Amino acid sequence: MPAPSPSHLVAPFTAVGPDRAAALLRATHGLAVASIERLATERDDTFRVRTTGGPGVVVAKLAHPLDDPRVLADQVAVLAGLEREHADLPAPRVLPALDGALLVMVETEDGPRGLRVLSHLEGETLGSAPRTLDDLRAIGALHARLARAIAAIGDAADPPLQGALTPWNLLALDAYAALLDAVADTGLRDAAAEVVAMARDAVLPLARALPARLAHNDLHGDNVLVRSGPAGAPLTVTGVLDFGDMTRTPRAADLAVAASYARGRVGEAGPPWQAARAYVAGYESVEPLDEGEHAMLPRLVLLRVAQRAILNSSIAAANPAAAEYASRNLSAIARDLGELGASIPTRIGGTP
Repeated sequence: MPAPSPSHLVAPFTAVGPDRAAALLRATHGLAVASIERLATERDDTFRVRTTGGPGVVVAKLAHPLDDPRVLADQVAVLAGLEREHADLPAPRVLPALDGALLVMVETEDGPRGLRVLSHLEGETLGSAPRTLDDLRAIGALHARLARAIAAIGDAADPPLQGALTPWNLLALDAYAALLDAVADTGLRDAAAEVVAMARDAVLPLARALPARLAHNDLHGDNVLVRSGPAGAPLTVTGVLDFGDMTRTPRAADLAVAASYARGRVGEAGPPWQAARAYVAGYESVEPLDEGEHAMLPRLVLLRVAQRAILNSSIAAANPAAAEYASRNLSAIARDLGELGASIPTRIGGTP
């Protein structure tokens, strides 16, 4: 089944205010709200909530009205599975409602919306400061462990968990390629179009032949929390956030998504593909890829950068309320597309 049109990514909805959110949390979870703060997101209502007693600080997420409850249920099932079976992995915990439910459907002006309450994880975002290649290797290794755990949880469920049919799946090319005209910058649009054409003919037929498994599919610098130690000490990963783009996709595609952001994690220094190589090396220290995956990984990385240019531009053009958030990284995307595309390696991991 093809991914849905990206129109649901930009569909307007009526924001739930902090006072209404606090009242919902009291009714559904019995939380005594001391303070509540809206967090910036693309398409839902997310709040940092300080409570009096009880769990302390939590994160409350009210899903977009068009989000499928089945997809939301898959997300909380994975988080519950990680807590139950992989407590060493730093994922949020789901706080049950008063009736024990992990996902509560609540009524809003736009109809029913899914409400989840998650533990608040401390740390700074990975993308908040330049990181070392050793940091990227360590995070790549954690990604492999997390990817293996999510896949196992997804396959063990009855029926197996599917995640979202989303245009953020790299293989859903037709769902996002049609939006190329939304890229306002001519140079960026032409570069993205070239990558899309390459992928359509040379990469995606091979990628679609690979087995797909449930994957996080969005492990970028804002979705990884870290804590810095003394100078020279490795980073500690304190949290992996936002399972909202979780989907079934080949593991090489999930890895490519994360590796595509590596260039921006090390600042301006070093050869363009050096950071991605470090990330992939860390991943392969836990879960090596096969030759077929190696052959397509660099171009999947490049395709993710083009996908971000297209979808972020589309969101910014269609939804003024989300425009600043969605377009904030377009200049870095243009830089990465140019630098990475100028020297595409035959492989970025493993032993030639």
